[in-house]
Amino acid sequence: MARRRASAPVPPRRLRARTGAPGADAFLAGGRAAAGELVAAAGPRVAAATELLEFGCGSGRVLRHMAGLAPQAHCTGCDVDGDAIAWARTNLPDCRWELSDFAPPLPFAKDSFDLIYSISVFSHLDEPLQDGWLQELARVLHGDGLALLSVHGPHAFEEFRSGRVETGWCRPDAFARGELGADEFHFEPYLRTFWNRDQLPGVRAGYGLTFHGADYIRRHWSRYLEIVEIRKRAISAWQDLVVCRKRIG
Repeated sequence: MARRRASAPVPPRRLRARTGAPGADAFLAGGRAAAGELVAAAGPRVAAATELLEFGCGSGRVLRHMAGLAPQAHCTGCDVDGDAIAWARTNLPDCRWELSDFAPPLPFAKDSFDLIYSISVFSHLDEPLQDGWLQELARVLHGDGLALLSVHGPHAFEEFRSGRVETGWCRPDAFARGELGADEFHFEPYLRTFWNRDQLPGVRAGYGLTFHGADYIRRHWSRYLEIVEIRKRAISAWQDLVVCRKRIG
């Protein structure tokens, strides 16, 4: 397969802004850095991948770089943002782009992918949605495949709780409480307003800020996937990265 370029074209500002990186340089640099962090977690599995999926790909901020690092792979991205998928289909044709629903299932067969990753998806889902998507990703993950799934862990929670990081998307007293417990799942729904309703295309109820304790992940997520390790602050020194394999038997 020909080597794919990770450079231009770059999506318009309105699509870049949905990833938290409205500037073109920041968009490209952030995607490149995230791809490097995923490679650090997966090692040679990236270069050896044959079928790769980014779950929650947006307009290709990370996948354009992962495609260059996995030259043998057929690379697929899926997202609920129809505008982002339409842009990627037109401008990044070396990858496959699929519009997915807010709730499972995905439009892929069982055991379709040997490498799946997602960044900033499980950090926003309530528990029923989380469980549905964990089960669905386990379905489309090949038996010897690897899944890399980012979450907000104790560090991110403490940044919000301390006030060092603020958000106007949740209720004002959302973080007026104690620290995140190791066995805790904490979800704060976004308050939908006139000002932000167009910033979350394809998103319905059950979306907000989500935080995971490590013991919760090991106990609860293991119903669906085998937990290999939890890499603290592995994505942008902010989100934890859960490395998973398919449960066999």
